[in-house]
This record gives sequence, structure tokens and C-alpha cells, in this order.
Amino acid sequence: MAGRCPLVHLDKVDTESAVPRYLQAKSILAEAIRKGRFPPNSKLPNTGEISAQINVSLITAHKAIQCLVQEGWVRRERGRGTFVRNDFEAQVAAKPQFRVGLVLHPCNPLGDFYHGRLIAGVREAAELIEPVGELVIQRCHSLRDLDVLSADGLLCFHPDRHQFAMLEEAATRRPVLVLGASLEDTTLHCVDSQNFQGMQAAVRHLIELGHRRIAILNGPLDSTNCLHRYEGYMAEMRAHGLPVAENLVYNAELAKAAGAAMGRLTATLQSKNRPTAIVAGGYYLALEALTLLRELHISVPNAISLVGFDDTKSAALLNPPLTTVRQPLEEMGMRAYQHIARLINGKQVDTRIDLLPTWLIVRSSTSQAH
Repeated sequence: MAGRCPLVHLDKVDTESAVPRYLQAKSILAEAIRKGRFPPNSKLPNTGEISAQINVSLITAHKAIQCLVQEGWVRRERGRGTFVRNDFEAQVAAKPQFRVGLVLHPCNPLGDFYHGRLIAGVREAAELIEPVGELVIQRCHSLRDLDVLSADGLLCFHPDRHQFAMLEEAATRRPVLVLGASLEDTTLHCVDSQNFQGMQAAVRHLIELGHRRIAILNGPLDSTNCLHRYEGYMAEMRAHGLPVAENLVYNAELAKAAGAAMGRLTATLQSKNRPTAIVAGGYYLALEALTLLRELHISVPNAISLVGFDDTKSAALLNPPLTTVRQPLEEMGMRAYQHIARLINGKQVDTRIDLLPTWLIVRSSTSQAH
């Protein structure tokens, strides 16, 4: 006869974690079963009791229990409840599990548009691929931080160029994949967008509108994204025989804050020989440029056209709506998880550098040159 539901204290989910709450809930319950707090053949608390104890919704608790059923931890009996399987150890052992570490720099916010969309794609792929992998987030300063992370493979979010050597060293011990950055000469697998081609398309659009003096407000070139966007800008300008004077190139100290570069740009915009268009290497840089142009009473797009990079929901709501380059961020996250899962399972990944296409979204912040 099945045992009654034992009184067991359960941990609560981490509401600050990027790991989906149903996966956290599943892990909490599985750990309680593994440690014998819910013995074989015992009945689990009902969905309402579980949701209250671990601080999740009824839907989330139900989804967590469904995962436990699928993985062989528990069985459902119609009209009676959910019970720990007698053979759960054999069932779970037959379904290989793995952990993927999501590695971010401490300064990278999880809640912003860029990281949020990438992580959403990773989560979606993690839910679809069998066996289901567990996602753990680690913020790392050094190789030592990577070495102490308990994971079967690492998904590293847009490391700077100087960090690739550290990651290549880490890849000698377990699979490592870079997401949102890429280098031609690295031995690492990378999933990125076509930053070079995306910036080319932005500059080409401005040239087709008659612009010849096109400035670039870009992030630091230690970022591979910013480097490839700068190279795309230079390549397109040269392809059309357009000179690139020093007062057309502005590399910010941070990808999200132009800093001292804004002082130089302000002086140029107040000169007689100012650019007729600005292309920004990031969404926040485009916002800074738009704010500066307003402060200087320079009309966009009547006096200066502006193009951004990344298409957040707010880009279409700006005044004027922003012409920008869209990256397939969620698809990048999904592709990265698919690749790291294959590497963890000892399978080959056909493409070492997997670059997904970008596309230009034309709105009202660009117009014919005057």
C-alpha cells in the first residue's frame, strides 16, 4: 500500500535566477526524492501544497511535476495523487542529464533586452531537447571561476577578445561555446550574428539616401561585435570611395555609454563640416546620439539621419521611430544551446563559427540627404 505524504520542508525557488522556475521546482523536488525525504512509494504533497511551499504558481508546480513524471521520478495515479516510483533510481539513471553553465561577466545585466532575448532562446531550446539539461548561471572574472563551476559544458556570453585565450584553455577540460561573439582564429565554437554585414547594410542604406559624410558612434573595439561592426562600416565606406576622416569615427569606452566620445561628437556636430548621418553600433548608443541631437536642436531625420543596432520593442516607439539593424537574438540562444548539447554528448557540430543573418528595419529616423 502506498505511503501517506510525509511532512517535508522544501526549499523555495530563487526569484532572481534566470533559470525557469519550473526547472528550479523540479530540481528541488528531485533532490528531496534523491535524499530519501520522499521515500519510494510515498505520496507527494498536492500541487497546491507544493506551490505554496516553494513559492511558485499552481501552473509552475504542475509543470515541475510533469517533468518528474517524464524523467521517471514519480508516477501519477488517477484520483489518488502522485507517488515516488520504487524504481526511480533506475529510471533516472537511464535518462542521462547534463548541466550547462551560462557564463556572464559580473557587469552584464540579465534583465536587459540583449541578454534577456539570448537567455530566452537558450531556455526554449533546453525545454525542447532530450535529455533536458539543467541551466546554471555563473558570473566569472577569471579562469579559476570557470574551473570551480559544476557543469558539463559552458555557454559563455560575448567575451571580449582578450578573454578568448582563457576560454580556449577551459575548453581543454570540457566543451565551451561562445554566444554573441566570434573570432576567426579561435579554436572555440561560436554562435553570433552577422555584425559585419549588418553594419554594411546600415551604411549602404544611408549612402543610397545620398549621404556621404557618415559618422559611426561605436563601442570599444575589444568587443568582437563592435570590432566587426566597425570593420563593416569601413568596408562599405571604402567600397563607395568615401573618405573616413578622424572626426567621423567615435569609439566609446563602453558599449552602453559613449563617455568621452560624446564630447568629441558634440564638437563635431556644432561645426560647419558636421556629418549628415550617424550610424550607432548599439541601441543605447543610438539613444545617446538621439538625446544629444535633441539637446543641440538638430532635427532627426531632417538635418541628420540616425541608424541604430538592435531592435528593442521601444525602438519603434521613439520619436522618430528608429531605423535599426535587428539581430535574431532568440534564435542565436537556441542555436547555441543545440550546439553545446551536441558537444557535451560527444557529437560533432558542423559549423565552428555559426553566424546568423541580421536585417535592416527601416523606419523614420533616416531620410534623403539635404
